Amino acid sequence: MIADPGGKGTQGEGKVLVEEEVLTIKPLQGGAVNFSLRDVAAIDPAPHRIPITLINGSKVELSMMGHRYDDVLRELHRARNELIMKDLLMGEKLRKQGVRGELRGPFRGAEGTCEVRLYDTALVLMPTKGTLARVRYSDIRGIEARDYVLRIELENGEQLGIGMLGRELDPLWKGISDAMAELESNVQALVRDIYPSISSSNLAEASRLLKEGRAARRFDLESVDPMLFAALEARLRASGMGGEYDHLTSLGKKNMVRIGIKRSLLASEGEYIWFMVPLLDNEGNAVAMEATSGPTGGRATYFFRVAPRERYPGMDTGTRREEAEECMDILTAGLQEINFRRKPIYLKDEDLLAPENARYRFSITLIPALRDLRGRFIGRVAHTSPEDWTVKVNELLTFNANAKGGERWRTESSGDEVEE
Repeated sequence: MIADPGGKGTQGEGKVLVEEEVLTIKPLQGGAVNFSLRDVAAIDPAPHRIPITLINGSKVELSMMGHRYDDVLRELHRARNELIMKDLLMGEKLRKQGVRGELRGPFRGAEGTCEVRLYDTALVLMPTKGTLARVRYSDIRGIEARDYVLRIELENGEQLGIGMLGRELDPLWKGISDAMAELESNVQALVRDIYPSISSSNLAEASRLLKEGRAARRFDLESVDPMLFAALEARLRASGMGGEYDHLTSLGKKNMVRIGIKRSLLASEGEYIWFMVPLLDNEGNAVAMEATSGPTGGRATYFFRVAPRERYPGMDTGTRREEAEECMDILTAGLQEINFRRKPIYLKDEDLLAPENARYRFSITLIPALRDLRGRFIGRVAHTSPEDWTVKVNELLTFNANAKGGERWRTESSGDEVEE
């Protein structure tokens, strides 16, 4: 059965073919119908049938497959997961080939047999019958091998257990631990480069705050070392963002500023340094975010709503600050998940249907923080000249104060496409 978003459809007998990126249905009568696996929003297996929902709201339901049911379901998940992995990891290198195991208890909707792969910044679970799950090493609080099961605890309280690993139990444990240690070492080297006089004990705490590009709060950084935040500010200015930083902090809450830094996975992209400033006075209702990979890279300033526009005017100062902190937490998580690419944030829904943007569809479908950011996104201001940038920032903030609902500021080309 194939039905459009309005429920009108056709049904009949035919053949099903799952290829690398395409699901093909060949009716006994009529021409073949192709569906890109990137257009598949969900696969919800039920007894003897496989309902599939597409991103445009259309439905495809496969049934009457007999003994081929499991094979078709498994192949659908395998092909879609491979495509998700290709799109979602955005260039990360494979550290360890797939290891077969079994999820002990549901994890993010998946359970049963799976394959575990290790990449630069995350381990990836490829369930036989379920959607891929990516677990960042920086989110792991603890890892141990107990009772022949690899047990992983995440900072958000999630528990992951993988059994049936056989001889791969210890090598997988070591591979994850080594990857975590390597990332921590890289962060420490970067902090040491920025602030050479930091003590060894303070270096460990600083790397925890800044791991994998997290933007840390000014208060937290200064609590580790009074000069650490100033050293990050100096690096930020050396990266060519001093003028923007000074203007935005003059408008916003200086004591709530966050700064993050990360060495790119690609040597050609160098170093990311970025900051966030809450703009809360009057009807500000915005967090400004700026990021760069070097003074020659294309840049823009991005703005996000702190709270729904209809609610913000009635909020007291304390509530506004709490909401701004939550907004910056979401922004940090979303950027980490998409390896600091900004295009998935600002693309309009209709632009996602274009073939050249197809690789971002899975990110938006599978990353809640990214969907939240897209909902909060106000607009971006391109870097042309300092004078023009300042005028446009003021225009955007005025628009945001007067806008209703989820309206976005007018879109303009920012030159950010060079980072893609």
